[in-house]
Amino acid sequence: MRDKLLEMEKKFFSLRFISDVEWLNNVLHKDFKECGKSGILYNKQMTIESLLTCKKDRDIEIYNFEYNVADDNCWLVHYVTKSGGKDYYRTSVWIFDGHLQLLFHQATQLKKK
Repeated sequence: MRDKLLEMEKKFFSLRFISDVEWLNNVLHKDFKECGKSGILYNKQMTIESLLTCKKDRDIEIYNFEYNVADDNCWLVHYVTKSGGKDYYRTSVWIFDGHLQLLFHQATQLKKK
């Protein structure tokens, strides 16, 4: 499951997927929520509209990817990304309801000590 979840997370950084409205509607759960790195809360439609404004792949590297099994059909994912010289701690909740869907995502900038 680790490889599948990592693959799904990476797709959100690829223009091929984030410019595909059908893919986004299928992968984002109907009750999807996101707390973006800006601190703004987004729902599914707002997230889709935002992703559709991207014009190229998002240059983001993933580090320290890990996940926990919440139950048979739910996974909690954590990882660090580097983007624009900044590090972000990201958390996602994925569920399986006939297919994998993203229920929640949050990105928080990490501060240097």
